[in-house]
Amino acid sequence: MTKPDLNEFIAAAQDFRTFCEAEGKTTRADLWKLRELLLRLIYHIPAVELAPYDSDHEGNRPDDAACLRVMQRCGGFPIHGYNVHLEPFEILSQEFGIASLHDDLGDIYRDLMEGIDLCNQNHVGSACFYWSLTYRSHWGQHAVQALTVIELYRTSHELGTDDEELPPFHILPPNED
Repeated sequence: MTKPDLNEFIAAAQDFRTFCEAEGKTTRADLWKLRELLLRLIYHIPAVELAPYDSDHEGNRPDDAACLRVMQRCGGFPIHGYNVHLEPFEILSQEFGIASLHDDLGDIYRDLMEGIDLCNQNHVGSACFYWSLTYRSHWGQHAVQALTVIELYRTSHELGTDDEELPPFHILPPNED
């Protein structure tokens, strides 16, 4: 197995962008492709965190319309609302929230795009700073949550053909009696 690599992270971020901006209806194969992309991003983030960086430049964030298109495309996945534990390190905490896969992917897209824009301007050090900062503060949590719910879906449903439409999967919040 190769070790985490900055160029591999950048390639995974660009592949994630291509995936999110694609046209058409999502299929089972798209869900598995998304799983692969999230795994690649998470695996290679240590190389980003170890790369020399600076914070001298700012990238352009995608506008709300671009993020809405991504969310609409990814809204075609069968996984909609699911629970997240809001205080995972507090064992006795009963605080849960509701998340959605399409919102997770829209947030990851927004944060990765600013770094991609910085790379396109040849400011890789600033891209690394931004990706590392936002991974720890925002998109990393969304990526882990999305990957978790995709794995739960994968392991609880029979695998069908790649172009088959997927049945919906909802994880509802706990009953608060």
